[in-house]
Order: sequence, then C-alpha cells, then structure tokens
Amino acid sequence: MNQPGILLYCAAVGMLLGACVGNRASGTAGELDSYRINVGERERSYLLYTPEMKLGSSGKRPLILVFHGGGGTAKGIAREVGRSLHAIADREGVFVAYPDAVDKMWDFGAGKISDSLDIRVDDRSFFGALLVELVRGKPIDENRIFATGISRGGQASYFVACQFADRVRAIAPVAMPMPTYMKALCADGQRMGVAILNGTDDPLVPYDGGAITVGRRERDEVMSTDDTVEFWRSRNACSPEATDHQMIDTVNDRMQVLKTTWANCEHDPVLLYRIEGGGHTWPGGRQYLPRFVVGPVNRDIDAADEVWAFFSRF
Repeated sequence: MNQPGILLYCAAVGMLLGACVGNRASGTAGELDSYRINVGERERSYLLYTPEMKLGSSGKRPLILVFHGGGGTAKGIAREVGRSLHAIADREGVFVAYPDAVDKMWDFGAGKISDSLDIRVDDRSFFGALLVELVRGKPIDENRIFATGISRGGQASYFVACQFADRVRAIAPVAMPMPTYMKALCADGQRMGVAILNGTDDPLVPYDGGAITVGRRERDEVMSTDDTVEFWRSRNACSPEATDHQMIDTVNDRMQVLKTTWANCEHDPVLLYRIEGGGHTWPGGRQYLPRFVVGPVNRDIDAADEVWAFFSRF
C-alpha cells in the first residue's frame, strides 16, 4: 500500500500506545475486549469496553463509537482517550466501541484519500454490521448510539451521521471540519446533535477550510469550521443566533476555549468548541507528537468530559 496519508491521529499513536485487550483497562473497573466480525469475505476487528455495571443497575445502556485517525489503531485510541472515557463509562454505565480500520485507513468510498488506496474496503458495510452486532449482543439502547473520533476518525463520525442517521443519535468530531465531498453523502440525512471541537492553530487540517496538508502533500479538502457549523445548524433548523457563549480558560497554557451553543432549534442542538491556539490534538490528551508537527494540546477542557456531557443530553 502506498501510505496515502499518515493522516493523522498518527502512526506514532498506534505504535507507541498499547492497550489492555482482554483485561481490565488501567485504573478502571470494566473490561476492554477484542472481537472479530465477518463482513463479506473480510474479517474485521474492534475493541469493546464493557463498563462495570453498578449493583441494581438494569436496562439498556448508551454506546459511544470512537474512531481512530488515519495511521492509528483501535488499541492506540483506546489507550489515549480511555484514560478519561472509561472512567465516565463506569460511572454512567456506557459501552465504548473502538473499530479498527484495514491498514490503518478508513475508506469512505469517496474523496482523494479513499480513491488513492491500493486496497479498497467497504467500511460502510463494516459500520452497519458492527451496529447490528453490538445492539444484538449487548444490552445497548439503539436509540442512544453516539460517535466521536479525531482527525480522519472525525471524518468517520460525519460519515456515520450521514449514512446511518436512523441509528446514530449525535456526533462529536474532534480536529476535523466536515470534508467537502461529504456534503453529497449527507444530502438526504436526518437531523442530529452535533458538537465540533476544532483548534484554530491546527497545522494539518485548516480551521478556516481548504486542503488537509501532511508534509508537503495535500489531501482532501474540508469546509471551514464555520461553514460546517452552518451546515448542521441549518439542517437542525436552529436559529442563526447562538443561545449561549462561554469562555473557558482554566489553565495558563496561552489557549482558551470559546464554547458556542445553538439550542433554539426545531431539532437537536449544535455546539462549537473553538479552541483558540489549539492544534491537531485531543483536548486534555497527550502531546503525542511535537508541537511543530501537530500543534499544542489544550488543557482548559477534557474532550472526553465535554463529549459525554453533550451525548448525555439525549
């Protein structure tokens, strides 16, 4: 394969981060296990974090799908975000699934990156089969399925929102406006809750739109963050005027977060976390590559906390 884009959550995360597969995740009470599923003639894999069920708890539970970026793995992203997300999962009784891409790159069937892959993969069928298997095999509430991810994993969040709007309730992409080519995929989609967490100083994915650039190679183009918000605000029939602005500046890191909410909607709300000075990183996570490569990590918020605070509304 010709490595069309170490796009981005980055091979370094997959190589440097391990995961407690089949054992208790560090510092948590639940279990992180590896599963395989046949999709067509291809065997696919995913990790599933099953939370510790509190004594007396019953009923079906929410599910969060977490997509790794290009060049990453399910193990890497589970180790990275799981430090915060699994504690939330145990406290709230939430299942967390981490799908694995073939050769570390999601194929959405369109776009420059997908078109350049040597081996094409039907990830749409994989996502659909995974949703069916998880709901059938675990006590998961099919009306409370959510998706998040960083970088190309953020693109995967938009993709499932547009392709499986009848099964995914809300999404929270990180470090990724919506790719331009996905507007066509989303043309007939239903409304849903959307929270976007983007850094203004992302050196790889431009906050104001344009071509994703890795090294000196240009990848797919993305809409501006503002245009992405407008796309979902319009779809959800929200008022043009935001209903709330909150400046978050809790750490002396030369960054701050402007959280803007559009809640006066006929359908679901839209949120934007404009991370002033933030890079191509997961807020509250590790500085997984040097700043000159991916920009800085914001410490004013923890993305896992913010993502769950949004999903828990539904």
